[in-house]
Amino acid sequence: MAPMFRTRSFPLRVIPAALALSILPATPPAMAAKPAPPLDPSAPMVAVAESTSQVWTALAVLPDGRMILDSPAWTGAPGPTLTLRDTGGATRPFPNAAWTDPATAPEHRLVSAESLQLADDGTLWVLDSGLDAADHPVAPPKLVQIDTRSATVTRTWPIDPAVLRPGSHVAGVRVGRGHAFILDSGVPGLIVLDLDHGPQRRLMDHHPSLTAQHPIIAGGHVVRDGSDRAAIVNATEIEISPDGQWLYYQPPCGPLYRIGTDLLTDPTITSFELDDSTTLWYKTPPLGGMTVARDGTLYFDDVSTGSIFRFTAGRVYQRIVVDPRLRWPAAPAITAAGQLYIPTAQLDRTPRFNHGQMAVQWPLTIYRIDTAALPAPVR
Repeated sequence: MAPMFRTRSFPLRVIPAALALSILPATPPAMAAKPAPPLDPSAPMVAVAESTSQVWTALAVLPDGRMILDSPAWTGAPGPTLTLRDTGGATRPFPNAAWTDPATAPEHRLVSAESLQLADDGTLWVLDSGLDAADHPVAPPKLVQIDTRSATVTRTWPIDPAVLRPGSHVAGVRVGRGHAFILDSGVPGLIVLDLDHGPQRRLMDHHPSLTAQHPIIAGGHVVRDGSDRAAIVNATEIEISPDGQWLYYQPPCGPLYRIGTDLLTDPTITSFELDDSTTLWYKTPPLGGMTVARDGTLYFDDVSTGSIFRFTAGRVYQRIVVDPRLRWPAAPAITAAGQLYIPTAQLDRTPRFNHGQMAVQWPLTIYRIDTAALPAPVR
């Protein structure tokens, strides 16, 4: 998240709660996140990594078991924004020291990685907000393509200033069908970048589906910003279906919306048509992140209850674990074999949401759940 609640995998912008609610029309009917008992027993969680200094808000798991770990600048933690952790636990800056060195020219440096996406061909897509811990611009925001097999940057796409607004904070990205879909959480909007031909368009400015409707509940209380107001965070969570047909997105507070990518990539579609094409797909609780499996099953981290639930492509709901160790679980990742990795981030204990003080209880842990071993959800 970010500014007082601008976020990445949390850039954010704080707006008065009353204003946020007043500008939103009534939402259409959708499936509600109804209470459901967890699996009995809950899915086993295995601790696979720990941090005593960095707040990891997202990760990518390579086929050989190494992990690329994301620590945005706004979390207030020291160290490089991207880290590679090998299977023995050793870490180093990723893709290399130069790309995380403050002395490096801004166009060749990762300032604050906000969102990661690992493709099956080994490509890692990284969205860099270019903002420091205080949300001051250090470099223009950009999308970075990294070959994880050689740990080299293959291309960068600077975000066109024409598609940004004063206070913009790019937060989440997903790539599919030759385009990158980028959330602006600072000023609600969706940026669509044509990877092959270069044009960038800003769509759905201040659309209700991108705008936070209410505060976030975590650890039994309302998350507050540095001014001790309820923190309001616009859309930061984003995912794309395995076939690239659907884009899912939401503010951390929920709910979840869906829109077809064919509409977003068609320049002849008008803004009015787009406004009418979003679907309120699921009334989610406050989320720390989501990911999608190869079969289209969506996995969600519920920060209000410290739990994980999933929602199949056939719209079958199942809560798989509730555990007090899941204090603000952040953006998860799932492998082709069904291994679900969940970083616990305790974001409500970071300076942005804790009166400027770091109160994280170290270590922070990444857990793994073998979803392939779980019983199938039932209607």
